[in-house]
Amino acid sequence: MTPSARFIRESRSLLRLASPIILSQIAQILVGFLDTVMSGHAGAAEQAVVAIGVALWIPMFVGLSSTVQAVSPIIAHHVGARDHAAVVRDAREGIWLAALFGLAPLLLVPFAPAVLTFAGIEPHLAERTTVFLWGIGLGMPAALVYRSLAFYSSSINQTTPIMVLSFVALGVNALLNWVLIYGHFGLPAMGGAGCGWATGIGMWVGLLLLFFWTRRAAAYKPYYLWRDWALPTRAAQLRLLRLGVPMGTTGFAEVAAFSSIAVLVGRFGEVQIAAHQIALNFAAMVFMLPMGLSAAITIRVGQSLGARDPLAAQRVAWIGIALGLVIAALAIVPIILLRHQIAAVYSADAAVRALAATLLLFAAFWQLFDATQVCAIGALRGYKITLMPMVLMLGAFWAVGVPIGTWLGYHGLDGEPMRVFGFWIGLVIGLVLVSVGLAIGLRRAADDALR
Repeated sequence: MTPSARFIRESRSLLRLASPIILSQIAQILVGFLDTVMSGHAGAAEQAVVAIGVALWIPMFVGLSSTVQAVSPIIAHHVGARDHAAVVRDAREGIWLAALFGLAPLLLVPFAPAVLTFAGIEPHLAERTTVFLWGIGLGMPAALVYRSLAFYSSSINQTTPIMVLSFVALGVNALLNWVLIYGHFGLPAMGGAGCGWATGIGMWVGLLLLFFWTRRAAAYKPYYLWRDWALPTRAAQLRLLRLGVPMGTTGFAEVAAFSSIAVLVGRFGEVQIAAHQIALNFAAMVFMLPMGLSAAITIRVGQSLGARDPLAAQRVAWIGIALGLVIAALAIVPIILLRHQIAAVYSADAAVRALAATLLLFAAFWQLFDATQVCAIGALRGYKITLMPMVLMLGAFWAVGVPIGTWLGYHGLDGEPMRVFGFWIGLVIGLVLVSVGLAIGLRRAADDALR
């Protein structure tokens, strides 16, 4: 088979697996889109509440969710080896881990006011943001158990149900946003804080739907979870944590670098916060394309290695990265040409729209680097390599990108603060460094597996 034919065949397989994952992740990010848009039309202050709240809860959710994602490569290896009993055993262990982790955010919400005050956020914004966070915190146990079930489902090649349920949950969230932000059916108008409670309730709705689907659908019978349950075992939990903690730290480090900017620019006012949130939210939606592909790469690489075919795993890894770059390249021109129209969808404030449109130019520039790093991480997870990406992510963003961005944001090159632009320059630097490092690391890992 020629290289081009092999690329086309593997690309089709990856896209067939990845497309429902991508759509489900787009549905999840559209929850943030709806929060940003609907709160934005209630006023810049309400949009700032959502922006600050998201900056605090999303890094924690991504970190915990990425830790739970350790079940994905583990189950994929079992599927490749045709070990059905091991699939069920480790999927259950993942659910136990997710349920335990889901309680952690609730313990941290009481500290939110102090954190926000320390960051220089105005008192009325800090108070309303805390109300937002209580709604999210109460939904986090459901959200993480849902994610664990979704990783199990995807790893046994059942990705379509996750897509369908994600859009159902999106509809529920949109309705609840309308009710709670503006005050309908006799309920008080909560403004931006209502988005947190809408999202939290939607998390429980999504979990109940996925529970009933995996319990009843015939496709799950060979890997049926819902009988003969046992308590988690120490050995299995440690195995998940050894793989998952670096994954969670990696996810937290990256997302925290991006979302922390909303807090760091808080002293520059509502316009800077809201514009940052708009540009970041749209960039996150575009990022769902290579991120969904990354999840499929993890599964395909893991299944190939489980079947003891390291050559196939290597091909999947590099074809996956090439496909990710194609997707990223196709996104760049539309972002540049439509940036003003995109910003106008999010906000009615002229100053917010103008600043957000400029920030979208940064988002267009970093697409290629973002696609490279996330697809490389997906491949490395398939190889069960998670510590090296964590070290690279921490170094690229928190030792280089964020410090440079903070200096530029607050001081600039000539003593004049660059504000949000300085922070985004730092983010671009971090992305470039981590994408190069991960590509080199993947090459070494694939070569080692072939020896």
